[in-house]
Amino acid sequence: MLNRRLIRIKTFQGLFGEFGQENSRPTIISSNVKKSIRGLGTNLFGVLAFGPELSHFISTDHNPSDFKFNTSEEDLKSFKIFTENPFFIALAENDQMAAYIKKPSMDWQTERETMFIIYKQLKESDLYKELMSNELTHQNQAAFASYIYKYLMLDSIEFEQVMEEHNIYYYDEKIPILKSIEKVLEQYTDKQTISIPNLFKNEIEDLQMADDLVSLFFEHRSEVEESISQYTPGWDSERITKIDYMLMMMALIEFKYMPMIPVKVTLNEYIEIAKMYSTPKSSKFLNGTLDKILQDWNSKGIINKKGRGLIG
Repeated sequence: MLNRRLIRIKTFQGLFGEFGQENSRPTIISSNVKKSIRGLGTNLFGVLAFGPELSHFISTDHNPSDFKFNTSEEDLKSFKIFTENPFFIALAENDQMAAYIKKPSMDWQTERETMFIIYKQLKESDLYKELMSNELTHQNQAAFASYIYKYLMLDSIEFEQVMEEHNIYYYDEKIPILKSIEKVLEQYTDKQTISIPNLFKNEIEDLQMADDLVSLFFEHRSEVEESISQYTPGWDSERITKIDYMLMMMALIEFKYMPMIPVKVTLNEYIEIAKMYSTPKSSKFLNGTLDKILQDWNSKGIINKKGRGLIG
């Protein structure tokens, strides 16, 4: 679930928050970065929990039998689509999810108005209307569950507003979270079992990378700032956006002081991050500047990489 780009992004956010501060404490920044990284796993549970919680909300608050003397078959089928979705039931019974729902970091039952709005929007979807016209099967109900999560994370303004209120880094995390949910659904479709992916591929290595980026940043900050000044004549630090400046510093630290990370990986990653967070021209500026520094450092034998390098 966690990838190296996200580690870089979260480290960048931690360092950027301290940009220009005279009394920054690397150990505190590193601790905050790792806390934010670990929070990604909790946020995955928060998003996954929406499905079972929506089902519970509809079951308790919008049961057609509570409002109509003669409930139509159509009403009952619509109710069943949401409240008897096999994926939501299996997910709620998963030990990890059940433990989360008991003590959630995000309590969806306090967001009932949002859930009701989303419920009404889902009932307007083509897939819902197709379900209403066909027999309900595990396959098409799993497909509807998959549609719900994609709709929440890619199209629902209401869902995004709630998530951003609870998690300031939701923008960075929503694609990794969505991909993880898709994996959960794929396995459920194939094997009828729920397996929530681990946050880390290698927790020690992933967290060490964040630690290294922070400690090396402060250890070599003055030297790296001098390098940027040297290779950007006519550009004082005030003319370079703070975001671009920080990303360049992090890239140069990886080039010179993190020998197991290939140069090409570092260059591509920070260009992509610049596209996400900075101005439209930033990626070209970073690419040109970093490439110029790389050529010079390579000619001087400054960059020494080892082994096959880390991926990502």
